[in-house]
Amino acid sequence: MVSIDDIIVIDPHDGGSIGLSKPSLTKANIVLITHDHFDHNAYQIIESEDVKIGYLGEFRISKYKVRSFRANHDQQGGKARGKTSIYEVNKEGVSFVHMGDIGEIPSKILKEISPDVLALPIGGTITIDWSQAIEVIKELSPSIVIPLHYWIKGHLMPLDPPNEFLKNINYKQFITREVDETRMEKGIYLFQI
Repeated sequence: MVSIDDIIVIDPHDGGSIGLSKPSLTKANIVLITHDHFDHNAYQIIESEDVKIGYLGEFRISKYKVRSFRANHDQQGGKARGKTSIYEVNKEGVSFVHMGDIGEIPSKILKEISPDVLALPIGGTITIDWSQAIEVIKELSPSIVIPLHYWIKGHLMPLDPPNEFLKNINYKQFITREVDETRMEKGIYLFQI
């Protein structure tokens, strides 16, 4: 789950169904769901004014402009796992992109985005793996990278841990609870759970 200023929440999970703690955030203006799978669609745990599932299009909320794209959740054109949305959120000149559960590198979409902050899966198995994630990062050159969808202790899904990704990426690493977009210190940001 990613929260942008506690206004926009992307892909909330309930914790228990994936072996992790329930997220502490309980309220946001809007919840965006990249795709309707159990580990991304627990919008019921977040009190919000609106929920958009697999949304494709553009809209504004407060000082944020949101644009979305559709990508494949697998390498078979979406036939195995369906589609996933990629959300680009712009606020005061800072671009945040959440890649959803991309299952292949969406080359055409990469040409349309230029994120300052990039959140993308690295755990393989049901998404791109760490080496594909590094390819995306090299192409987009974001200042901040937030790895998503990887195995940590207690996680019930068969994902790869972040070790290989962290060993092979040439970014400074931070363990944190939040990203300060006003500092934009280049690095990989791993979040404490």
